[in-house]
Amino acid sequence: MGYTGPKEERVTGRVVLIGEDRQVQLINSDGGGLQSLTVDWSKQLMLSRWGEPPPPSTAWIWPVWSPDGAWVAAFEIPYDDDVAGPARLQLLSTDGVRQVELLTLTDEAPLYAAWSPDGTGLAVLTQPTDGALNLHHVAVDRPGVSRVLEQGAPLFFSWAPEGRQVSVHVGGRREGRVIVRDALGDGADLTPSASPGLYCAPIWVGGRLIFVEGQSGLSGLVLSANADGSDPREVARLAGLAAITPAFDGERLLLGVVRDGEGGAYDSVHLIDLRSGEDVLVNDEPCLAFFWSAARQSLLYVRVNRERGHLSWHERRPGAPSRTLCSFIPTREMLFHLHYFDQLSLTHPLVSADGATLVFAGSLIDADEPGVPQIYALDLDHEEGPRPLAAGAYACVCPG
Repeated sequence: MGYTGPKEERVTGRVVLIGEDRQVQLINSDGGGLQSLTVDWSKQLMLSRWGEPPPPSTAWIWPVWSPDGAWVAAFEIPYDDDVAGPARLQLLSTDGVRQVELLTLTDEAPLYAAWSPDGTGLAVLTQPTDGALNLHHVAVDRPGVSRVLEQGAPLFFSWAPEGRQVSVHVGGRREGRVIVRDALGDGADLTPSASPGLYCAPIWVGGRLIFVEGQSGLSGLVLSANADGSDPREVARLAGLAAITPAFDGERLLLGVVRDGEGGAYDSVHLIDLRSGEDVLVNDEPCLAFFWSAARQSLLYVRVNRERGHLSWHERRPGAPSRTLCSFIPTREMLFHLHYFDQLSLTHPLVSADGATLVFAGSLIDADEPGVPQIYALDLDHEEGPRPLAAGAYACVCPG
């Protein structure tokens, strides 16, 4: 299943979004080129046959770009929460020509899907009715066929760079483990850690796995190791809950720590070089989520204003003061992204590859008429403030 259209049409900063009508759309970060990839056929009365009931109304959630930007995967669900029915993982070609039903979920709620780096398959996280989590693998050339990679809760994962193995942190601290599993089922399981610490998704930087090894109390070690846990190297010592994200240069990572281990704001964010060991404090303001822009060499982070009940975006370069970008009230989907940013930022980027544009969904605090939540684009090189692109609930930018 390959895309053969002209690659020059895929511009950096192309945005996929869930619009006000809960359908999947594409738009340029400058606001032009709006394109609908899906249609709610129940609203197309001219296409209905006389005497026949209209088709059920459906909505879409969690769109994610393929690595080459030629496809978008998204979940199609019944529009009304109280309507029983399956959820479907669909592949949508960005030229608007093809739609492929990849996976049908009858007794599982869809949570998140992530393309493999080579674009041949997706890892799909779901929640069955019993409350546990399932991690499926489905190949794009075998629609309808899935393999359960792991079960348990909590469950966080990331793809290895070559696109075949998946690293998984599953279970709580007492019974948790970090495993590396062959997504196709041919290779043996690897267990780099049988006692992970307080953290979320394990990640890969420079071909090595980064995870936290738990110690006594809230203490832990951030380790860099081979997939099987061999050649472990200490990256940092910590006390509390950690979040780790790559700096997307193959050499550095961001480490945020909640000292009390209760999942509140991250007290500090460090930029750590795995080769030299250099550890730079990038931010000491409590933040809900943080992201690294490799193109700008800056940290983008979100703070919570509990008194006024809103969030704010900020940017900071190492050794420089921070600057406030804007304040907003997030949509439900945007808030979910920010709570699980270390998982979602691996595959659902909010910052364009050239570092020029930040996208987010919500309502601006200083808007004259907040009204319907908007998808906003913020030009980071300028001071104009966020620009509304379209009404909608969620968006992310093309990875390349």
